[in-house]
Amino acid sequence: METATVVPLKLRANDIVRHIINVDSRFRDLPVSTSSSDFHFSLLSPVKNVLRVRVTSIEFPNNYYIFTARRRNVSFEVLYDKMDPKRLVVTVPDGNYTACEMTDAITAALAAASASWLTVTFDETTGTFLFAGSQYFALNMTYDSHDRPFDYGLGYYLGFTRRLHVGAKVSSSPTKYEVASDTCANFGGDNYVFLRVNDFNCVRQTVRVTNAEGAVVETNNDFTALAKVVLREPKNYMAFDDYASQHAKEVVFPAPTDLARLRVQVLDPYGVPLELCSAQISFSLEVLEVRNLSLYNLIRDS
Repeated sequence: METATVVPLKLRANDIVRHIINVDSRFRDLPVSTSSSDFHFSLLSPVKNVLRVRVTSIEFPNNYYIFTARRRNVSFEVLYDKMDPKRLVVTVPDGNYTACEMTDAITAALAAASASWLTVTFDETTGTFLFAGSQYFALNMTYDSHDRPFDYGLGYYLGFTRRLHVGAKVSSSPTKYEVASDTCANFGGDNYVFLRVNDFNCVRQTVRVTNAEGAVVETNNDFTALAKVVLREPKNYMAFDDYASQHAKEVVFPAPTDLARLRVQVLDPYGVPLELCSAQISFSLEVLEVRNLSLYNLIRDS
């Protein structure tokens, strides 16, 4: 017959103290020279002998740009004129787009480059883009892109595989050429991001990037974070996570730990800090402090 563990001490009201620490990027260290997605946050009163840290709420503004020059997904290249080969780089401004807004942005970029002979349309039924030109042309979707099977560049979001797409002559018009995307366009953005705090390793992300032949083209990478934030809300809405998602967001320390300064980062699925467009994040940490070390050791060993 099993007996209950006997606690060899008497509990006092202040043996275990729970702190709720609100971390707001507006009050970070050096706010002028740091980013709201990569900063330090100093506590005026350090918390000592911490047993556990848990995220109880996250307020994340889902308005960061999906398309940026930094993410290398705003450009592609047009090759044309067989007699005197020319190259035209088409670049759209950084931002968030729907398929129709992207169509307008590409059209404006082509017009600005005096390439109105080339047009682009989006078919809402098939979810594909169609480029049509009055002369021979090809689209290079490897221009300024990552060597990845996914998220490689603007072509991925437009529905083009990562290669050179050559215009086909239209039978009904010998001077017209067309190229259609060979997969569906995707403008949903990231499904999730990571919140990293110090080296608290609750979530592990494995990044393994290969090319079409299966060869590794980027260094395999493992990184850890305290929380995975699922982005259920569309762009330009605040994402709230109050622990209802059931994703574990806590770390229990094997030895007494002091908290005085937090290093906070918001990472994309590849482990790269995001640019949040001057938006600010906040989250709450529940910190369990054990002031009776005998009790701490008992809890740790059990």
